[in-house]
Amino acid sequence: MPADDRFIRALTEISPDLTEQFMREFHRTEILESRPPELEDELVSTVEQRNSDLFFEIADVLDFYPHLYNQQTWGGFDSHGESVQLPSGEERDIMLIGVKGCSTTACLAGWAAALSGWHPTVWTNGDTTTLHWDVVAPTSLIPSDHYSTEMAYDIARALLGITDSEAKELFIGCSDEHRWTADDLRAIGKGRSVFTDEWPGEDS
Repeated sequence: MPADDRFIRALTEISPDLTEQFMREFHRTEILESRPPELEDELVSTVEQRNSDLFFEIADVLDFYPHLYNQQTWGGFDSHGESVQLPSGEERDIMLIGVKGCSTTACLAGWAAALSGWHPTVWTNGDTTTLHWDVVAPTSLIPSDHYSTEMAYDIARALLGITDSEAKELFIGCSDEHRWTADDLRAIGKGRSVFTDEWPGEDS
């Protein structure tokens, strides 16, 4: 059921934070539609627009469960706590849901979605059914082509309160040589620029 516009406007006048919390809880598929219009056109977000709490939550994952962070994939299952890579395709095996000792690994966008209650979707191609983390849904085991799904990139950008340019830098602009650290994410959550070429040098 769509959110009532009059109620949302009244709630926003009382507390924008409460509105955001309400939308996340009851109207997750409308998060992109409720995105502040100024973020659509701006190159850089402000600290007030950013979801600092979510940046800090992702930073905690990087600090305490570093093996579950992989900037090279939207998401997948880890190797049961091992550093060995699962065979190609097995990290998307739907049969691994609920398997003891098998955890989800994800990139920043994947974690932003997962920590906010979004789930990987199910894709069936012939006799093969796999999980996809690049398309997410507000409930589990939803088909990837369902109307309630969103691209992980888009939903994570909206949830974090960042611009498209910043999202490209955070989600795609990372290589094996440069993984984001927990301290990086906390600093960005507190207002630091997402663009590393604007960061002061270590000698400064």
